[in-house]
Amino acid sequence: MKLVFTKESNNDIKVQIQTGTVLTDFSYIEMVKQLIENKKIDDVYSDSFEEDEKAKIIKMLDEISKIFTEEEGSNSNSENEIN
Repeated sequence: MKLVFTKESNNDIKVQIQTGTVLTDFSYIEMVKQLIENKKIDDVYSDSFEEDEKAKIIKMLDEISKIFTEEEGSNSNSENEIN
C-alpha cells in the first residue's frame, strides 16, 4: 500500500491511498484492508514537509505496520495451539 502525504497551503496534511496509478482519499477501512493483504506501507511526501514532520509520520506508520505484523504472528500461534 502506498500512502501519499501532501501539505496544503493552510498547513493541513492531506493523505491519499495510491492503488496502481489511482489516488483515492484516505480511508481507515481501506488502509486496514490493504494492510491485512500486504503488511507493508510505502510513503511519499510532497516537498513542503520538514524533516522532523516526515520522521514523525514514518514513526507512526512503523507502529501501525508493527501491529499488523504482530497480529499475524499471534494468529498463527493460536492456530497451532488448536491443532
